[in-house]
Amino acid sequence: MDPEELQLHTEKLRVVARAAYDQRVPFQNIHSEHHRHILDRAIKNILSTELAQFTYAQIIHGLPTGEVSWDRRYPGVFGEHPIDSEHEELCPGAIEKAREYYEHWNSEILLFIQKYAISALLTFFDIFDIDAPQAIRNYQRAKLGSKTFNVRLVELVAVTLHQIGVLLFKLQFRLHQGDIDRFTNWKMPPAEDLVDVPPRPTLFNHHAYLDADVYPEGVADIVGYWAEDRVLGGVAVFDRQAEDPVNMHVPNIYFHSCRRRQTDRVYQLRDDQQEALFSFLLAETDSPPPAPNPLPILSDAQNRTRVDAEYAITHHGIYRDIWERKPITKEERRAMERRPMSDLDYPELADEIFRINKQLGIPLPQLRERSPSI
Repeated sequence: MDPEELQLHTEKLRVVARAAYDQRVPFQNIHSEHHRHILDRAIKNILSTELAQFTYAQIIHGLPTGEVSWDRRYPGVFGEHPIDSEHEELCPGAIEKAREYYEHWNSEILLFIQKYAISALLTFFDIFDIDAPQAIRNYQRAKLGSKTFNVRLVELVAVTLHQIGVLLFKLQFRLHQGDIDRFTNWKMPPAEDLVDVPPRPTLFNHHAYLDADVYPEGVADIVGYWAEDRVLGGVAVFDRQAEDPVNMHVPNIYFHSCRRRQTDRVYQLRDDQQEALFSFLLAETDSPPPAPNPLPILSDAQNRTRVDAEYAITHHGIYRDIWERKPITKEERRAMERRPMSDLDYPELADEIFRINKQLGIPLPQLRERSPSI
C-alpha cells in the first residue's frame, strides 16, 4: 500500500473504530444471568493468578520490570537502556493494589462493543467483504458447553483483559518512586553508523499493536494489547472467515505473541491448548486459582497452523477488531520478502531440511538452543 493510500485507509479505520467504541454496551446487556455468571467467573479465574496480578501491578506501578521489558521478540529497548539496571522490581504497594483490584472486581464496569452495528460502515468504506463480528450476540446464542460457546467466552475474556489494562493505565497511579518519563523517552546516544530509533509511546507495548492514531483509547489501547499478551500468552485473534453466514464452522483461536523465543507469526492454538484454556476459564473456583493453570499459552514447533502477521487481516481474515493493525506498506512488504526464514517461525522448513539431509546421507545438524523445535 502506498503512503497516500495508507493515510486514507488509516482515517477509515479510525472512523470505524470510533463508531464501534461509541456504541459499546454494558455487561448487563448480556441478558442471560447464567451467561453473565460464567463470564464473570472466567474473568475472576484469570485475575486470581499471580501472572495477571503481576502484569497489572506493573501498569499500576507505571513501568514494567527490566526482565519483562526485555522478554520480547522485538523489545523496543536497546543498548544501555536504564530499565534493565535500574528497575529490577516493583516499588512497594503495586502488587498489593493489584491484588486489591482483583478482590473487589465488579464485571459491571465493563463495556463491550456492539460489533454488528458497524457492518454498514465496513461496507461503506469497502475495507473487507466479510461481516463484522458479533461477539455479544453470538455469546448469548451459543449453546452452553459447546465449543462455539467456549470460543466466544475466550473472546470476551480477552477483551476484558485488554480493557482492564486500558482502565488502569488511564487512572495514572504511577506508584514508581522516580521519573517514569525518563525511562519511557530514553534514546540511544547519537553515534556514527547507528540508526536513530525513536522510543515507543509506552514501554507497555506489543511490537505489532502500536497504532495509537487509530485506537479509540490511543496509547492506553497499546497498553491493553500488552496486558492481554502478557497474561494469555498472545493477543487473541480469531478466524473471522469461518463466521461467514454461508460457513457455519466454529472460528479458530489464534494468538499473536510478543515474547522472546516466540514466533512473530500468528499461530492457531492446538486442540489440547484450547481445551486447557476452556477448562481453566470454566472452573468453579477462583480462590485459589484453578489448577492446572495453562497460562501463558505459548507456541512451540507443534503449532503448525500459522500465517504471517502482516497478512493475517488482509489475506486470511484473522483478527479480533478490524482496526487493530494497519496494512503494511510496499516498502515493508519488500523488506519482509527479503528477510531470512528461521525454524522459530517456520518449523516445517527444518523438517524439510532434515528429510533431504537424511535422504542424502548428510549428518543432521544440531538445532539451535533457542529453537522451540527441540
